Amino acid sequence: MITPMSRITVAALSANKEETLDSLRNWGLLHILPLQTPENEQVTAAKAAFAQAQRVLEALPAKATTETVDENDLLAKISEVLQSKKEAEEALTASSAELKYLEPFGDFDPHIIRELLKRDVHIKLYHAEEKAYKGAKDFIVKEFKRTKGEVFFAVFSKDHINLPYTEIALPLKSVQELKKDKEQAEKTIAECEKKLAAYASKRKNVGKLVLQASDELAFKAASAGMHSEIGVCFIQGYCPKEKLASLSELAAKNGWGIISQEPTADESVPTLLKHHKFVKPMDTLYDALSISPGYREVDISSVFLLFFSIFFAMIVGDAVYGLLFLGITFFASKKLTEAPRHIFHFLYIMSACTVFWGILNAGYLGLNKDSSIVAAIDICKASWAPEFLRNTADWIRVDENVQYICFVLALIHLTIAHIWNAWVNRSEKPRVITKAGWLCITWMMFFLVCNLVLRHEFPQQVLYLGIAGVVLIVLGLALRADWFSLGMLPLNLISSLVDVISYIRLFAVGMAGYSLANAFNGLAGDLSEINIIGTLGAALILLLVHALNIALAVMGVAVHGVRLNTLEFSGNMGVEWGGYAYSPFKKSI
Repeated sequence: MITPMSRITVAALSANKEETLDSLRNWGLLHILPLQTPENEQVTAAKAAFAQAQRVLEALPAKATTETVDENDLLAKISEVLQSKKEAEEALTASSAELKYLEPFGDFDPHIIRELLKRDVHIKLYHAEEKAYKGAKDFIVKEFKRTKGEVFFAVFSKDHINLPYTEIALPLKSVQELKKDKEQAEKTIAECEKKLAAYASKRKNVGKLVLQASDELAFKAASAGMHSEIGVCFIQGYCPKEKLASLSELAAKNGWGIISQEPTADESVPTLLKHHKFVKPMDTLYDALSISPGYREVDISSVFLLFFSIFFAMIVGDAVYGLLFLGITFFASKKLTEAPRHIFHFLYIMSACTVFWGILNAGYLGLNKDSSIVAAIDICKASWAPEFLRNTADWIRVDENVQYICFVLALIHLTIAHIWNAWVNRSEKPRVITKAGWLCITWMMFFLVCNLVLRHEFPQQVLYLGIAGVVLIVLGLALRADWFSLGMLPLNLISSLVDVISYIRLFAVGMAGYSLANAFNGLAGDLSEINIIGTLGAALILLLVHALNIALAVMGVAVHGVRLNTLEFSGNMGVEWGGYAYSPFKKSI
């Protein structure tokens, strides 16, 4: 459910500005709406400090040593090490680049060449492609080295030298000095990396410092966004209506004046989703995709979670993959004790659904469904399994039946969208009429798609249903005077057909994953029969292919499973995902 919000304006004495912000931050329920651009020198400095803290945290290596380090002023000390490393890397790059072109000439002192120039003895160093090199007439040429199709040579003359080859700038240091610089830079880099590995043991401390810097930036930005006038400062934002009582108590305690207003229709209000514990796992996907329904839209999380679980299972489609996901989730939940629990609940649901579908569909690492291994664990041959379950599993293993399931899912999914949309807008009769028309069209398209793809019979009565749907749509649009949508009706009818057909992607992507694994299983089987090396090669191939297949399956879910909910369903539901998440002003730690 989307929590109702109120727009709040708090007035306090300018002299108490810092204390006011501190109290509101401790309250932790006000999503701040700046009254002016939150920019000043303090905000700029806080941004720089936060960015530096993030760079320090990102620069710490994953592997830490047990060497003891001083915990005082961690950010400054690590930043100093990073700066030293950066300077050393720049010095290494510069010296390596110069040595690349100077080493072919051997060790020489560039100062001597400069002294000779004062006596009108010109010496220039060149390199050229071997194919383009034709020497230099009228000059003394000393060739030093030919390597990788390039020629390195020096030209001597009493006159100015200008040749059509690439000149190598005379260095400030000798080759020997550059080599020493390179060695010193490499030594400095190694020392810095050693220090960073030692500081990596304090990653949690640095993480807390990053959060503190984030809190400081938020505080400075909130302060800069406040408006002050004749000794009074104002801060505005949104808070849940159910929390207004606690805000009133806080205002009375601090001597503030507060105004509570209903947001206007054209106001951009943050969205706070308040989910039941069974739907809470859906927050995981919303956070991962950075999406949120608009404040005035409908929360479709329950339907989203239900159908996404089905889509996930059908796309991944392998019971062993599902068991692997379950194992990884269980291990991660034990290790990451501070992580939100709803993340693991989401993964448990997806994994369990995948295992169930994989068992029904005999999906076990892409093995042939008539192989001895699959036969030993096949639910269709299990005496303990109920007959209806065995019959269902046997029916599902026919490709045409899975395709039919895809279209049935489309019908149910889109029917829910149309009926729900009509109910939400039940006060607008023309809109309800239009949605009733589109519901009829969706049912007709279902039977039409089954006829076109699966060769099912198309009932004549369904055609009358479709005609009735068009009449209802035209009537509804005419009552709303929506002539543009009326003109787009032919294209929208085609779009409705495409919406139903698009659910076939669940079968197509799932079948692609099975086919890929099955093909490489056969290849690996042939290799394993050769010798021990072939067996090891087969094992490596299977490991890599199944890892790739899992990655492709997860990508398929991210693309297709999400799309069917956020585009096909949401489009018919009227959800545009144009909102932004409620983010109250509070401390991170």
